[in-house]
Amino acid sequence: MGRTRQYAGRVNVIKRIKIGDRWPFAAVVEKNGKLVRDHVWVAGKDEHHSEGRYYLEWYEGNRRRRQAVPDFAEVIEAARRKSIEVNALRAGIIEPEQQIEEHRLSIGQAIDEYLDFIKAHRKKRTHLTYRYTLDTLLRGSYRKTFVDQVTREDILEFMTDCYKLGLGKRTVYDKLVVVLQLFKRHGKTNLLKPGDWPDYVEAIRPIYESEELEALLKAATEREATLIKFLLCSGFRDQELRFVQWRDVDFRNNVVRVTAKGQWGFTPKNWEERSVPVPAGLMERLRKLKSRSDAGPNQLVFPNSRGNPDSEMDTIIKKVAERAELNCGRCVTEHGNKCATGPYCQNYFLHKFRHTFATEHLRCGIDIRTLQGWMGHRDIKSTMVYLKGVQSKDALAKVNAGTLAGYAS
Repeated sequence: MGRTRQYAGRVNVIKRIKIGDRWPFAAVVEKNGKLVRDHVWVAGKDEHHSEGRYYLEWYEGNRRRRQAVPDFAEVIEAARRKSIEVNALRAGIIEPEQQIEEHRLSIGQAIDEYLDFIKAHRKKRTHLTYRYTLDTLLRGSYRKTFVDQVTREDILEFMTDCYKLGLGKRTVYDKLVVVLQLFKRHGKTNLLKPGDWPDYVEAIRPIYESEELEALLKAATEREATLIKFLLCSGFRDQELRFVQWRDVDFRNNVVRVTAKGQWGFTPKNWEERSVPVPAGLMERLRKLKSRSDAGPNQLVFPNSRGNPDSEMDTIIKKVAERAELNCGRCVTEHGNKCATGPYCQNYFLHKFRHTFATEHLRCGIDIRTLQGWMGHRDIKSTMVYLKGVQSKDALAKVNAGTLAGYAS
């Protein structure tokens, strides 16, 4: 019968494991006087769990302490040393001040705690992105023990390691933001100089030109045309479109709303609901669609054939583009599908309507703060990227009337 490894009744060896969506601590099993790698006690049963990290656990008075151990091979020796220190502290042989270093937060603990926070407060996709950045990339790159030991050189080394893995400059930039957020939580700021950040080209967001939109609408069915016009006039993100219900459509005030949908586990990005005004023509199309569908307020506006959220809307747009003979004929997907032989053209996708929505509103004089609210951007910088693709009608008229235009004709 296995039992928990304990030193002098003071220090336990435990492991953080995954059970469902939780990451609880569990006691490590000992058999024949030895710890058993990846075996822990769960509800009185010996279970195998290869995931997670090992920890030491002990008490100082009534306060529980835990310390991460990066490698199973180091667990026994670390527990032995910690037991000696705890006993010496209790016997008055050493003073608590001598343990200050032991109480410093290790990089492993800092990563674990921050990922727990992100998991509880952000979306699952965000947690997965942060987990790869911190639990895989940073943990493998950071050579020091404690989080407060970080220097500029450590961050530069992290960047170098990312480049060695083949990551692009834009990707490395995004991962740097996550890593620096972690260290900022522990008082470590200004770790990089302005010139240290990766340089990358901020591309102009692609939009649908009027000729493409006309061809798409001509090839679309009535329902597909309503879907396209909704995307074009609302600027909704892919998931926001998937979960929009009829109760989100305000026919009286000509607005559509992004709201949380608890039954499907959907929450708006940045946890902020919003309203977007749309043209009267679109509202009339929606009114007719609702009437034909005989839909109730809690039904989806664009459901799949079973009445559930449709995850294939991007494919719908690609099929319309193929019917309209808009495929470029050169695209090849990551699965080897060629747009010359099917609805796979990478030039036609849902999010491109959002780019078009933003760019055209700026062209028509909508101020950027108003557009920020309609887009649901937390940071104005996210909205400002669309300014690069904007050329106002007044500016174009002045170009055509200018001196240089005479040389071009």
